[in-house]
Amino acid sequence: MKAYFVLFVFVCISCSGSQKIVSPTPKSRALDALVEKAKFEVTSDQASPLLTSSMAAISNSGLLGNGNSAGNINLIGNPNYLKVEGDTISADLPYYGERQMGGGYNSNAGIKFKAVPQNYSLTKNETNQQYQINFQISGEGAENFTISLVLFPNWKSSLQINSSQRTPIRYSGEVQALKEK
Repeated sequence: MKAYFVLFVFVCISCSGSQKIVSPTPKSRALDALVEKAKFEVTSDQASPLLTSSMAAISNSGLLGNGNSAGNINLIGNPNYLKVEGDTISADLPYYGERQMGGGYNSNAGIKFKAVPQNYSLTKNETNQQYQINFQISGEGAENFTISLVLFPNWKSSLQINSSQRTPIRYSGEVQALKEK
């Protein structure tokens, strides 16, 4: 009976999840310097809108173009950015999805803002060397955004945007140093 107990404990210990610790690399240290200076830009190459029946209908009609689907749209060649310059954050991103309310004539179809964010938080996960940036910001008109940005040590990014007037959307892209003017 004691042998079964020892075997059970051994199996439990060996099956327990272990976190793989990622050692800092020159590339991740360079990202640390960018984030510390608060001078970087995220350019997205892929948008992943919330898959709704309306987005599926647009995809089925062929309006999204070759290689795109209702849940995955290629942004390569489509200018877009999210810039962090000190305490100001600005963005100009294309939007694919459903607008729930608001908008109107002559309103911007994309996601645009330039302001000082509220409830800004920046945390670094030392285990996997990635940054999590969360904030809320006001856009053009009465639209408000809740943003979650993850910066990975290989300079890739994941940007989640929740809006007060639109369905959520996620962008995947790359981080780069802000070009000096």
